[in-house]
Amino acid sequence: MKPGKLLIFLLLIFCSNLTTYSYTIESDDTNTIESQLSINIEYLSKDKVKITVQSFPISDEEIEKFNLVFDMKFREDYEDDFTGVCIGPNWEKFGPGEFSLVLEKKNNFKNTIIGEINTSEDDRCDSYFYYLRFFDIQTIDGDIYLVGVATDYAGEYPDAPYVWKQNKLNQIEEIGNSNIEKYSLNFELRK
Repeated sequence: MKPGKLLIFLLLIFCSNLTTYSYTIESDDTNTIESQLSINIEYLSKDKVKITVQSFPISDEEIEKFNLVFDMKFREDYEDDFTGVCIGPNWEKFGPGEFSLVLEKKNNFKNTIIGEINTSEDDRCDSYFYYLRFFDIQTIDGDIYLVGVATDYAGEYPDAPYVWKQNKLNQIEEIGNSNIEKYSLNFELRK
């Protein structure tokens, strides 16, 4: 690459509005859940953000799809005295707050969603903190692995770090643990 083209390429990288979060998911009990999870955040404009999530599973030939639900942390988890509610971006097909993504094998376990931040209303929040609330993996054989990534107070989903397996008859068994700590798969958006 010529020095001029290299300089332009490097400027594009350093001036990019792209932020990447990368997580390694491991388990001593099952390799089905082991993967690398990448969350890319790209600011398309001052009020539009694109989130691209991709998984790179070790057992990709066994997996049909990943189902992910992201949710925004409540205001009291933030670090100032304001006790109002952060509204967050308005996600296509979902509205503000929670959104879901399906990472299918046919799409190389990758999916994208666009959110629009309403800059006309000031919710007094400069950042929005999202965490993965529910995470399951569906195999080609029809089994579902429920991977604990947060706390489920209703008890219908495993708390982190537990992993459950649900078979085709909807029978659930605990099969082990992962390296995921509660609320550790997360990202931040800035306004």
